[in-house]
Amino acid sequence: MTTTDPLDQAILKLLHQNARLPSAQIARQLGESPRTIQNRIQRLIDQNVVRPIGVVNPACFGYTLAVDIFCELEVGFQEQALQAILEMPNVTYAAISTGDPDISLQAIFKSSAEMEAFITHKLHPVPGMRRTRTVLIPRILKDSYQWLPSESDFNSAGDDSTIP
Repeated sequence: MTTTDPLDQAILKLLHQNARLPSAQIARQLGESPRTIQNRIQRLIDQNVVRPIGVVNPACFGYTLAVDIFCELEVGFQEQALQAILEMPNVTYAAISTGDPDISLQAIFKSSAEMEAFITHKLHPVPGMRRTRTVLIPRILKDSYQWLPSESDFNSAGDDSTIP
C-alpha cells in the first residue's frame, strides 16, 4: 500500500476536481512552491497513485445505451473467453467475478439493435460461453473515475507516512 501525507492528499483532491489545474495554481492554493507540487505530482504518477488520462464521454460519440452483462462459462474456458471479450470495442469494463457469473462486463451501444447484435453474434459465440444475463443501465450515477479514497483512508495513510 502506498502512503501519502497531507500535502499529497490535498494535491490529489484538487487534481480530482480538475485534472488540468496547473501546478502553479495548486501551489498557490496550498502555500507551496510550484517545484514542490510538480515533484509531488510526478512522484504520485511514478508510484501509480494517480494516472493522468483523458476520459472519453461515450455519449459524445452516440453511445447512449449501457448494459451490465454477467457471463457463465463452461469449466476451463475462462482465459480464452476473457481474451475474446477484451478485444471487443463495445466492452468498457471486464472482470473475473465470483458466484454465479464467471465474468462481469459493461458494454455500451448506440441502439438496442446494436446491443442485440453484439450479444447474439459476438458474445454468445465466444468459446465456452454457457449463458449471459444482461441488465440495462438507464443512468450511471457514479463512474469509477469519480472514486476517491475515504477520509479515513487518507488519514491512516498519512499516519504511517515517511515521505518528506
